[in-house]
Amino acid sequence: MRATLQPGLTNRLTKYFRTTQQLIEEGRDAVSSKELGEFTGINPVQVRRDLNAIGFSGTRGVGYQAYDLVEAVRNILGLRQTYNIALVGAGNLGSAIAASTILPKRGFVIHDVFDNDPGKVGRTVGNIVVKHLDELDKSVAEADEIIGIIATPASSAQDVAGLMVNAGIRVILNYTDVLLHVPQDIDVHRIDPTAQLMHTLYYLTQVGEAAS
Repeated sequence: MRATLQPGLTNRLTKYFRTTQQLIEEGRDAVSSKELGEFTGINPVQVRRDLNAIGFSGTRGVGYQAYDLVEAVRNILGLRQTYNIALVGAGNLGSAIAASTILPKRGFVIHDVFDNDPGKVGRTVGNIVVKHLDELDKSVAEADEIIGIIATPASSAQDVAGLMVNAGIRVILNYTDVLLHVPQDIDVHRIDPTAQLMHTLYYLTQVGEAAS
């Protein structure tokens, strides 16, 4: 059984994992805490503390062995298994998510895509034929889809969340700006690109004021 990690540490380990995987794809064998800090925006001292906390150490002057680091974090985060995803919404956003080549590399598979628009049902997004939303219950039961992605118009998000909960999905990624009302045991993650943009705007404002 894996140890329970604090959410902050989990989020940081995920960033180290993604960054190191990308460096491996670029041909790198090792990575330093300074580099991980620069790529993730996390203080290198915190990087070393986090990796020490999971029992992973580097070599002075060399850094961390990239492949070993990825494997260590993969084990800690439970990323060795594959997770099936039910994606609701076959519009532009949903189609882009379904066609992503990054998710499968991270162990996440878009197993089914759903919509209630007759014009979208039956067409293919990525390599997946869109099913009618009425088939969600059956699909979740058969494919053990424990993660749901909501990529619908905001007006439909709450209804879709309810359908996902009733179908047995326990983790929901919400790409809309709606605050979902779901039972407490449902893990909801709001994916909000505007939050990062606002953070960037604040940073640019601060830089501009410092330069004036």
